[in-house]
Order: sequence, then structure tokens, then C-alpha cells
Amino acid sequence: MIEYRLYIDNTPASREQLDLVEDITVEQAVDMAWEARLQIPIGTDEQGQWNREAEELFAEFTPVRIELRVGDGAFSPLIDGPVVDIETQMQTEPRQSMVTIVVQDDSVFLNREDRIFRFDQLLDHQIAEELFGEVPQITTTDIATTPAPSSNSDISVVQRGTAMQLLRSLAQRQGMHAYVLPGETPGQSIGCFQPFSTEPGDLPPLTLMGPERNLDTFSPHDDLQRPARVTTYALSLLDKTVTQRTTDPGDLDRLGPNPALDEDTRPAAQILPPHYGDAVDLDQMAAAAAERASYASEVSGTVLGHYYRGILLPYQVVTVRGVDPGAAAPT
Repeated sequence: MIEYRLYIDNTPASREQLDLVEDITVEQAVDMAWEARLQIPIGTDEQGQWNREAEELFAEFTPVRIELRVGDGAFSPLIDGPVVDIETQMQTEPRQSMVTIVVQDDSVFLNREDRIFRFDQLLDHQIAEELFGEVPQITTTDIATTPAPSSNSDISVVQRGTAMQLLRSLAQRQGMHAYVLPGETPGQSIGCFQPFSTEPGDLPPLTLMGPERNLDTFSPHDDLQRPARVTTYALSLLDKTVTQRTTDPGDLDRLGPNPALDEDTRPAAQILPPHYGDAVDLDQMAAAAAERASYASEVSGTVLGHYYRGILLPYQVVTVRGVDPGAAAPT
């Protein structure tokens, strides 16, 4: 049994409000704002006036939260954020006119203002803490500590763009991801600055074959040219010395027991451009690039909804059975 809950302006929706909504779709992906689309039928009254109840209820930037429960488990939040778009489609045929309410997670508040940022003597995780703290809807953070730069020179971060663009730029060079998750309470989101986990979480395994099958399709794609040995260099402006760091795919933590390439297969070689100079720890930067290149396998598939007892969410690790022993992947 699948149940859902809808919150409007941080308040549980009434039965009458729930009856207005005909369809809800939530789209989630790594390194992107999550989005929900609520479809609400509209019509006219006896005087030919269009019903505007949906647009009044879901006014611009009204907080909306959607939760889902499968079976006897707890409700899990899928999205918590403001209304960012209202799409109206009117037709002459009865019951064909529709209003679509578009909701995005609270990271939208970090992506609305172009600015020139300057941070002096702050590590990347400290900058992330400061940027997340600018949004009242983000009440807590989950931020991993980043290492100090290899150089002893002064640290300065200067960038033009939005706060979210800066966060993702910092996360990329540290091998991490910047995103906003719904919290346990409506209207209280979590700002995250974390690497991918390599440990399976609490999600039930996905199974393609056997009596516990809960997958309908499973389509892997292996890009054997992707894994690479990454080398980066930095020139010190103080003493003109050149520092080199190299990370091999075999140095990284793996999600499964087997590497993407056989031991006798040589990986590609990549030299990073001198983008960050000595503002980042070189070992961290090389490892981050090598990790991005190491995800050689991508999978698409379809879950049998009535047989799978979990809720798949991005940034979690799930084990897949019946396709390859020990396979595991981040969602």
C-alpha cells in the first residue's frame, strides 16, 4: 500500500484540498534541483468565469511539501520547497483544462541572485556553511570537512554567479556534491556538502531474478574509456617550485568488489588544467577528478512498484542482485 501526504504553506492539506489535485510527479536527480509538478483540473462556473481556487491556494513561492510511505514504513519526504511556476492550459472541451503547479526544493533560494563573491582565508566547507546560512528555510547543515590547500599562501575565492553555482563549483573540486534535502519537519530543509557514500544504506536490494524479484528492467551501460589516471600540477608563486600529484583508479574506494577495468588493462591518462592553482589540496583535487571518471557503469531500469518496499532517493547507495554479484551503485 502506497500513501502520500501533502503540505501547503507548512500545513497538512485538507481533504478538500487533496481532492483538487489529480496527479503528482516528483523528479529527482543528483546535482540538480528537485522538482514536483501537481496537475489540477479547472473549469468555469455558470457565469463562464474560470475557477482560480488552485492559483490562489498555490500562490507564488508558497511552501509545498510531499511525503510518501510504502507499506508499514515511515513517511519519507520527497520534496520541500516553494512554488516557482504556474502553467495554465485552457481548452474548450470539458475536463481538459488544467493548471500545473511547479515546485522546486529550497535550493532555489540559493540560485536567484547573481553576485560577486569574495571569501578570504576560508576553507571550502566554511564557505559552504556561510552560504547555506543565508537561507532561512535551510535550518540545518550536513557538511564534510575539506582539507587545507597544499600551499601556505593566502586563500582567496572570488567568483561571479549565484550562491548555488559557487557551492557546486567548490563541491566539484573537492569531489563532493552540494544540494538541499527536505528535513524531518516541513519548512526546515538541510543544506548538504558531502561526497558520495560508499556504504549501502537502508534501502532494500533491487532484485532482477528469483522469487524476490522487484525489477522489471535493468539496462547497464559500461564505458570502458572513462576510468582515468589523473595528474595535476601546481606552481608556487612564492618559490617557483612545481608540485605534482597523481591518483590512479585503483586508489579509490569502490562500491563493489570488482574494479571497472581488469588489472592488466591500463586506464586512460588525464592531466588537469591549472584551474585552481594552489588554492586546493592537490591530492584532493586529483582524487576528485579520478572519482568522477571512475563511474564507468550507468544503469537505467524500471522498478515493480507493488513489489519494491523502499523509496529510491538520490545520493543513497542501493545493492542490486540477480545481475552481477556484489553490484552496488549510488542512486
